Amino acid sequence: MINKIKYSLIILCALVFFTGCQKDDEGTATVDAMVAEPGDLLNQAYPLNKVRVEGNGLAGLKKITLDNTIDVAFNANYNSDKSFIFTVPFDDDLGSRFGVQPITFITANGIVTKNIEILQPVPTITNTVPAVATPGYPLEVVGTWFYNVTSVTLGGTAITFSANSPTSIIVALPANAVSGSELVITTPGGTASTTIEFATVVIVSDFDGGGVRESWVSYGDVESFNAATPGGPTGNYASLTWAGSTANGYNGSSGGGGANFLNATNNDATRTFIDIDVSANVIGAQFAIQLNTIDGVNYGYNFKITDVNWTTKTLLLADFKDNYGFGGNSAAGLDASKVNEIKVGIAQGDTPNPSTIKYDNIKIRYN
Repeated sequence: MINKIKYSLIILCALVFFTGCQKDDEGTATVDAMVAEPGDLLNQAYPLNKVRVEGNGLAGLKKITLDNTIDVAFNANYNSDKSFIFTVPFDDDLGSRFGVQPITFITANGIVTKNIEILQPVPTITNTVPAVATPGYPLEVVGTWFYNVTSVTLGGTAITFSANSPTSIIVALPANAVSGSELVITTPGGTASTTIEFATVVIVSDFDGGGVRESWVSYGDVESFNAATPGGPTGNYASLTWAGSTANGYNGSSGGGGANFLNATNNDATRTFIDIDVSANVIGAQFAIQLNTIDGVNYGYNFKITDVNWTTKTLLLADFKDNYGFGGNSAAGLDASKVNEIKVGIAQGDTPNPSTIKYDNIKIRYN
C-alpha cells in the first residue's frame, strides 16, 4: 500500500513538472521572421519600411530597441501573440546607420534579440541650385540619401564634389562642361542621375587674346590705359586711370561693337548677367559699366570698390538703369539679345582723384 502511494506521488510530481515546463515554453517569446513591406525582404529593411515581426509569445509588446540605442515607435493596437508591426526609423542625430545591427524586442513573455540589416536606399536627385548651371561655377545638387557618396561624374568624367548633408552635394563644374551632360551620383545604395542644362556663357574679353572683343581702346578724360597689363588674376588685365581731367566730362574703354553676344531667344534681362573681375588702386574708385545704345536708350551700372583685392563682380542686366546708370528706369524690360558692346570706365563725379581701375575676364551669361 505504501509503495502504491509512493508511485502515485512520483507520477503526480512528474505531471506537475511536465505541466510547468509546458507553461514556460508557451510563455517564452520567440521571433521566427522579420518581413519588410513592401518587397517581402526577410530580416532586411530600408529606412521607413514597415516590418512585420512573426513568432510566438509576442503579446504585450513593451519596447523595441534598434542597435542598442534607438527606441523604435510602434502601435500597440497591432500587437498579437503571433505578430506585430513597426516602422524602421532613420535619424542621423540618434546615430542611425546602415548595415547589420541588433534589434531587441521586450514583450510580456520575455526578451528577444535578433539581427536585422538596414539597407541604404537608392539616392534621388530632386533639383539643382541654380536650376540652370554655369560651366566653371559650383552647383548644388539637392536630393535624398546622399550617404557615403563614392563618385560624381559629369558626362562620364569624374568631377570634384563635397557632401554638404545627406540631401545636398556641392559639385565643381568644369569650365568646358557641355549643356545636356548627364550628372551621376553613386553611393553604395545605387545611382541617381539628371541632365544638367548649362547657361550660355560668352567671353567678351579675357585680355589675353581670348573672347569676342579682343582689341580695346579708351576715350574721353583718360590719363592712361593699358589693355595688356601683366599680373592679373588669370594673366593680363586692363587698367584705366583718371587723374581729374573734366575736358570731356566722361571717360571709358571699349572693345567695340559687332554681332550681338546672345541669340534672339536669350532676351530676358532678368536672366542675363555680366561677370567681371575687378580691382582698383583705392577704395571708393567708382566703376561705370555701360552698354551700347539700345532702342535709343543708354543703360549703365555704377558701383564703388570696397576692397582693392581682386574679386568677381556679378551684375544682373535688369539692375542697369537708363541715363548711363543714373536714371530712374531699370533695364528689366530690355531685350538682352540686343547687347553687343560692354564699356568700362570711371564715374568721374564721385570717385577719388586719381583713380585706377583694373578689370579682367568680362563675360555675359544667360541662365
